[in-house]
Amino acid sequence: MGKFIFIVICLCLLLFVVGCNQESAIEWKDSKEEAIESGLEQEETERESVLSIEEFEDETFVFYENMGGLGVAHIAKSEKGYGWNRSQPYNDFEVEGELAYSTSEFDMKMETGLEISVLIGKTFDSSIQEMKLLEDGTERKVKVLGENRFFYALHKKPFDTVSVSPIR
Repeated sequence: MGKFIFIVICLCLLLFVVGCNQESAIEWKDSKEEAIESGLEQEETERESVLSIEEFEDETFVFYENMGGLGVAHIAKSEKGYGWNRSQPYNDFEVEGELAYSTSEFDMKMETGLEISVLIGKTFDSSIQEMKLLEDGTERKVKVLGENRFFYALHKKPFDTVSVSPIR
């Protein structure tokens, strides 16, 4: 019985150490561009798959297509340099019925403490080339990109405060 308890405690400690050491999984580079190139290589995808590189609130985000889904990576920065950090799985959108588009959202917390909401979506109607986002009375247009027809936006407000509609 004592050996079993010892093994359980050792496993718990190992999981704790691994969980606390996640930052060490980031491969640090001297520049953002090197971090992006290294990250795309880690993801086993080509530079051509990048839909855009966005700057938002002094943070850098890379949106790219991979395996039919949308990938979102954050370029972390520290005294060690710049590193590729993709904390969310690839996103794709399954459709039942005759939807023109579908959306989803997730939150990301930066190393600086800044929290950002990422709105992602996919259009299924080829006549839709842009989407309109209405947030606190402010309207902005978001282009539909890539062969899989993805769109996305970064914002600081919760998703339920943002209205999304297609522009045909």
